[in-house]
Amino acid sequence: MRNTTKRVGKFIIIGIILTLFNFLIYTLIARLVFNNNDLLWLDSMVSYLLTTVLAYILHSKITWKERDPGQSGIIKFFLWNFITALLISSFFTWLFGLITPFYQSIHQICINLNLSFDYNFIESTGIFCLVTIVTLILNYLFYDRLVFGTSKKTTTPAHHDHQNAKVSIVVPIYNTSKYLTQCLDSLVNQTHQNLEIILVDDGSTDNSGKIADTYAKKDKRIKVIHQKNQGQSAARNAGLEKATGEFVGFIDSDDSISPNFYQKHLETFGSNTSVSVCGAHYKILKLKITKDVYIDSLRPRKKHESKKAYILYLLAMDGRMYWSVNKLFHTNIAKKCHFDTSLNFAEDTKFVLDYLKKSPGEITFILEPLYLYNFGTETSTIKSTALNWQNWQTSYQNLKSWLGEKPTLSERFWLHLVHLRWHISYIRSKHRSKQ
Repeated sequence: MRNTTKRVGKFIIIGIILTLFNFLIYTLIARLVFNNNDLLWLDSMVSYLLTTVLAYILHSKITWKERDPGQSGIIKFFLWNFITALLISSFFTWLFGLITPFYQSIHQICINLNLSFDYNFIESTGIFCLVTIVTLILNYLFYDRLVFGTSKKTTTPAHHDHQNAKVSIVVPIYNTSKYLTQCLDSLVNQTHQNLEIILVDDGSTDNSGKIADTYAKKDKRIKVIHQKNQGQSAARNAGLEKATGEFVGFIDSDDSISPNFYQKHLETFGSNTSVSVCGAHYKILKLKITKDVYIDSLRPRKKHESKKAYILYLLAMDGRMYWSVNKLFHTNIAKKCHFDTSLNFAEDTKFVLDYLKKSPGEITFILEPLYLYNFGTETSTIKSTALNWQNWQTSYQNLKSWLGEKPTLSERFWLHLVHLRWHISYIRSKHRSKQ
């Protein structure tokens, strides 16, 4: 928190210096060089281009001492500032120039107070201040992402201590006999063999329970729990309670995983890893379409970025953080959480968020489709819960509660983007249900 405050202070100081310098150059150009209010947009662009040079000097002497942006980062810095000067600032100069009644009101106040400010000076100053504020906000929001977001590789810890660790796998089962054999085969044939496979038969009425018992007789690593039907969350909680491994993962019984799923996850886990997240091979059974998802790189957490802001950024970017099945968790921390049995929508997301709130360390990514997701099975078809906007609103309220009472500006920004994303997801769910 102290480092974040210190860094924000540096940005404020740089912003003030750049604003004053920009205004000085702008006034000099507008009054002495062009001396024509019709060329206001040109004055603004030239002043911002000159200020970019000063911005480079200041950042290289102050903020870049903490972290080297590299050659590509410097190129992106200049590109962003040139775009700001040539496109963004000129656009807002034109936009703010349309609110003439505001400037006329200020000019009338100056006349009433006998202040010798002509209308053109008031308008140009007002436009400059508004454009500068917008530009500084844009720079603050996107500066780190553009300058330092240059890595295309997965964040990988320097060393691995978990190659032989025991992993518990919790599989809730309910009437998935058609897919269960394929799921269990993918588990018992993992390249990482130190496994504890906990099958929770949640009151299945087909042959799922018998299939689970048959596999348990063949493989001593498999444990079977039979219980009355209570729902997927209750089944996962029952399995989590019995888990004894150092790590725990969750797999749905109508899906499967690649042979090196847990080996890859353990290789990614370092001493400062909170959770590992992989991509998925998405198979739409009804349309016979397959595609790989969540294999694009996302930036790592910035040096001074809060963990909550980073998690919100991940939630806004794509859907990889919403699942529990494409992840590997620390068992001791996962046991402090639970799947909310009162929810029938987005319970996975709530569990992941609760876990991340309790778990120190960073999130690491595996940019490979290791989880094989079957969309369109009897248990994963579009449910009415996704078509009810109230469920999305409940999830949003849970997210706001998780965020806390005093979110930062960055956290509020990403929170609004997540809400927008959920609006879009809701509309898409309604559209898919009609297909």
